[in-house]
Amino acid sequence: MDIQRFLDQPIPPLGTFDSDYDCGEAVECGEAVVDITDLHPRIKFDASYLKAGIPGALTRCYVRAGVYDRLCMALDMLPEEYSFLIYDTLRPLRVQKALFDDYYAHLEKQYPNADAKQLETLTREFVALPVLNITRPSSHQTGGAVDLTLMKNGQPVDMGTVFDEFEEIAHSDYFEREGAEESVRLNRRLLYNVMKEAGFTNYDCEWWHYDWGNRSWARINRCTSIYCYSDSPDLK
Repeated sequence: MDIQRFLDQPIPPLGTFDSDYDCGEAVECGEAVVDITDLHPRIKFDASYLKAGIPGALTRCYVRAGVYDRLCMALDMLPEEYSFLIYDTLRPLRVQKALFDDYYAHLEKQYPNADAKQLETLTREFVALPVLNITRPSSHQTGGAVDLTLMKNGQPVDMGTVFDEFEEIAHSDYFEREGAEESVRLNRRLLYNVMKEAGFTNYDCEWWHYDWGNRSWARINRCTSIYCYSDSPDLK
């Protein structure tokens, strides 16, 4: 299977898709949340936050049915030796709060002179504010976001950083710059372009984060989001 077309297409510069477009409140489409932990032989779940000891982290991997369909579409465009390793998908509010508070505390030590507003702004570059808003939820609260990487022959490829490395090097386009490592640039391009062709959008501060059907996806596509906050009993 020829993947050269994905490797030839650069990742757009950071901020290309920034938009003040107001996609409004989500109109819930009613699409089911499904457990995909063991559903596909080329999709593996890493349970990264459970391993890291994050309070309330899930033991299973949940996404909207439409997200799973598009993950399968992306895999169909890749040779058999490639697969996906999923770090995180649907995220309960308790986990979002734990992640936000942890990174806020880290920044508070790093920038002792910053006030609360400045610290919140810095935190929100990488971690969404943990609020319960049914029709305007953060991406991971809907089941419409997925954090993932590529594997080749069962091993994660080099993406230049680990998951959740909250530094400039994690920006999706970082390795597009002159002098950057070619192999990492091509790995990021492959993930970015195959996910894009399957219908996902990327949060450009994080090479691992992709969206479908949520507000982040809707802002880039200038449309109404179709997923509201997921209140599945298994996730409370």
